[in-house]
Amino acid sequence: MTLEQIASIGEIVSGVAVIISLVYLAIQIRTNTEAERSATYQSIVSDFGALNNTMASTPELSHLFVEAMENYHPLSSDQKARISQVFFQCFRYFENMFYQHKKGYLDEEVWTGWKRLMLTYYSRPGFQTWWVHRRDVFSEPFAIFLETEKLDRKIMSYHEISNLESPSA
Repeated sequence: MTLEQIASIGEIVSGVAVIISLVYLAIQIRTNTEAERSATYQSIVSDFGALNNTMASTPELSHLFVEAMENYHPLSSDQKARISQVFFQCFRYFENMFYQHKKGYLDEEVWTGWKRLMLTYYSRPGFQTWWVHRRDVFSEPFAIFLETEKLDRKIMSYHEISNLESPSA
């Protein structure tokens, strides 16, 4: 075997090794992307779950949230201050979801449910009163999304759900 033939074989082996390395790298990137998406979703669920747990474990706050979504005006100044923080935190989480979806870290089928919840909250008259005074603390793309996106179906508000009658036996 000549030196040129050995060099040619070396080039072929080197080319195959590069291809194998690229395939391995592609698999690693895909695995890492899936792990990132999973971690993003887990973080969203944990954050929003913590907010829900806080409200569920504090009946007064839970009731205040339901009432404030429907009518912000009759609340006392203390109640407005308290619920304003809850609205802000809730919609900051929604804004994060909006950006994670735009970046591709939140699957469409998962995003659809969160989007419906967010738009249901956004559409409530009490929230609208608050939004007028707090819109500018959120990113413009998110604010435009909320103001232009429409619900694809009727979703009951918490006020409607909390007033449901028990089914007749």
